[in-house]
Amino acid sequence: MIKNHVFDRYLKEANGNAEAEKRIMGNFLLEEAKKKAEEWNQSLEQFLPVESDVDDLPDGSWLLQLEFALAKPFASKSEGEFHHYEGQNGPEIHNPIVRDHLTGLPMVKSTTWKGHLRFASRMSRIDREIINRLFGSSKGGESGQAGRLHFCPTFFTGDPEQEVITPLSRDTRTPARGPLYTEVIPKGSAGTLSLLYIPWPKGHDWFVDQIAEDLNATAKALKFMLLKYGFSAKKTSGWGVVKDKLEKGTLIAKGSMWPELQPSGEIDDKRTFQNPQEAFLKFMDEAGNPEPGLRDNDRWLSNSKYDSLTEKPGSKTEYKRFRSWYDEHGTRWRRLQGYETPSPSLRQTYSVESVTAFVDLANQLAEILRKEICRD
Repeated sequence: MIKNHVFDRYLKEANGNAEAEKRIMGNFLLEEAKKKAEEWNQSLEQFLPVESDVDDLPDGSWLLQLEFALAKPFASKSEGEFHHYEGQNGPEIHNPIVRDHLTGLPMVKSTTWKGHLRFASRMSRIDREIINRLFGSSKGGESGQAGRLHFCPTFFTGDPEQEVITPLSRDTRTPARGPLYTEVIPKGSAGTLSLLYIPWPKGHDWFVDQIAEDLNATAKALKFMLLKYGFSAKKTSGWGVVKDKLEKGTLIAKGSMWPELQPSGEIDDKRTFQNPQEAFLKFMDEAGNPEPGLRDNDRWLSNSKYDSLTEKPGSKTEYKRFRSWYDEHGTRWRRLQGYETPSPSLRQTYSVESVTAFVDLANQLAEILRKEICRD
């Protein structure tokens, strides 16, 4: 060793007390994380998908975003080497919350969401084949398959709190060790779950009805995870469950197979679809559009203007009935006949008020999708 030369500046500043040095380092890292959290707090949306992102996905894809509030605390175990301490002379926080390395914010990792939702799927007795489709399967080598569900992280912007836990002996029910100081996200804290579904990979046994099956299964598993089992450490104590009522919820679905919403908010299941009567065909051209002259600036001719036409395709009564039919069923009929290619950006947005309401919505949509597929 070269005389009067120090190779490690940390050793130079250390006082020889390892416990004190751990405390200093842990608290320093926490303060740095808090500084980063303040900087990123207002720009977290750039880490999450937005509604228009669905336009670039295959038909049948959907994006679910649920803004929830915790009904019980959420805990996770950081993998950091240094733990922080309570105050200058307080105890070590044995189980600090997981924080994002970039933003410094407490978070639920995408892998955490995936693991807990897969567990809830098994507990809710969803078919193993569907579970493998949604979450993927690993068989070693190159025989595994990716899943159709894709998870985003969840960030919490509030400050964590501390809980003190004393593990008890199973036999004597007396303290076995501890107390353990645990950092938690308190109940009432808000977060956003973003879940993306893409019907790919399809596999050799692919059929379109799987989109409906996958939606049903995902909704069922989400309800079990969010309202019963939770997505936190200490699930056996009920930690990590959320309130059924959501702050905000949306399901954005891509493709023409998804039913539209009526102005009242009710889903139009299209079960009343009617093919055109034979008399209506004479009011349409070869591409299934209304004959030229029946519309003026994209508006139907009034009954009196139709009467004034020199050459009419049919009677006024037939025209009135055709006009009503075309407004309600014309677009769908043209698509079924192959006259119209759905817009690549066609999507539907459904509002979700609660976790339970999402399950009901998913069941209703799945039923309509199955009927739509059978009819097509």
